[in-house]
Amino acid sequence: MDRIDRRTYLTLIAGATVVAGCLGDGDTESSNDGAEASAGRAESRESNGADGSTPPFEIGDRIDLADLQFVVADSTLVENVDAGPEPEDDLEADEGDAFAVTDLAVRHADDEGIVDVAEAVTVRLRADDGDGDPIERVTEPEIVALDPTERRLAPGELVRGDLVAEVEESADGLVLELESLTDETTAVVDLESNGETGASARLESTVDDVLRFAQGVEHGGIEVTVSTLEHGNNLGGFMQSDEGHEIVAVGVTVENGSGRDRTLSTEQIELKDEFGRLHAEAPGVLRALEVIDGVTVADGEEHDGKIAYQLEEGREELYWVFDFAAWGEDRRESWQLR
Repeated sequence: MDRIDRRTYLTLIAGATVVAGCLGDGDTESSNDGAEASAGRAESRESNGADGSTPPFEIGDRIDLADLQFVVADSTLVENVDAGPEPEDDLEADEGDAFAVTDLAVRHADDEGIVDVAEAVTVRLRADDGDGDPIERVTEPEIVALDPTERRLAPGELVRGDLVAEVEESADGLVLELESLTDETTAVVDLESNGETGASARLESTVDDVLRFAQGVEHGGIEVTVSTLEHGNNLGGFMQSDEGHEIVAVGVTVENGSGRDRTLSTEQIELKDEFGRLHAEAPGVLRALEVIDGVTVADGEEHDGKIAYQLEEGREELYWVFDFAAWGEDRRESWQLR
């Protein structure tokens, strides 16, 4: 597996992002073709395993496991990974090591209940074609925040992000192992495979009742409304993006009628694009009075706050998600911002 610079990898991924998913109305015929080709390869592996075992899945295959669907879109070795908004925040691999970055999409395929991906499936990276010990993933909070296996998903919901682990630069036979915690079924993805041209599966979000801008929703006496939306390269004040990026600032109103004080956390919220890819917050561009994280809303009061994100230009669709689980309500709500 060749080692490349992280920024080169991000450019390549941006160009190939349709491989693993689209959110909203997509090209259904193309999606079905990819899924059927992927399923055909899986069936072939099951029937042609020389020793009776199932050979590994390839990059681009769709894997159905524990009411979830997985597609590995790409995997590569990079010299550094982004761990914050500034270049000095980048993590550099130790000498002789590199970061294995695996681009993974996950979809909740059932039509009932919210699933915690980490409680449904164990995900491990191994070397030596799966015979090596599990390799620990990077635990920096900024990287874990974009890990798709650390998310909760509503029925039909899609998420996409990177799994990051530091490995020896000479590591050989890297595989991703997915094990269902309900029936112990295991699937193995060969991260050094290229897949078959034109046969990559695509996952689509099929979330029902997606809300629109300015719509509010109430659960457990707490109403959340996306009240304002700003986006552009320069929104005034500190809100100026890097070259090739834009700032998206989501204004949110929280009205608390639950009978007790409630504290807001950025762990309750996500911004995704049309491919389900998670985008990191950029809290440094906001004034202190506008933030949401750590704010306590007293019973009977309301709070207006903002969450800012910096993302690459060209994302046509954006979806903002709020999770009520921290307040005892097993509900997730999605707003289409554009």
